[in-house]
Amino acid sequence: MKKAIKKHRTICIVAGVCIVILLSLLLSGLRLCVIQSGSMEPTIPTYSVCLVTTRVDYGDLSVGDIVVYTRPSDGQQIVHRIVDITDAGAVTRGDANQTDDGISVTPDNLYARYIAHIPCGGRIINAIRTPTGCAVIAALVVFLLAWNIIDDKRRKCD
Repeated sequence: MKKAIKKHRTICIVAGVCIVILLSLLLSGLRLCVIQSGSMEPTIPTYSVCLVTTRVDYGDLSVGDIVVYTRPSDGQQIVHRIVDITDAGAVTRGDANQTDDGISVTPDNLYARYIAHIPCGGRIINAIRTPTGCAVIAALVVFLLAWNIIDDKRRKCD
């Protein structure tokens, strides 16, 4: 009985720590985004997970900064480097691209500034975002909970 309580307490502590970490990230303005194309290679490989901060002052941006902005035409978030700053806004371009994006980054469409990335981590996030991925995660959670309950009952019988 004490082992079961200890195991449940451990699970609750781990879940609690995960929740605290996620809430801390959200409240601090840190976000994750997945790079879906090779436009920032070799600096940021395709399918990398980027850590970005939404707490960015437009006036603090400079040439060379990597930013995330929202493309007005479709709402997609783009991660590219600032190559120039003009009166109309910041001019961006992917490191692997030959031409500028053609969209000025302004305070209105600026989302975040790049901090760091984890190569290939985006493949996992992309998989989880699909309906199949969500179903697999849900099934895994149900399986682990059922396993835990069955294991506890088995131990009580022993």
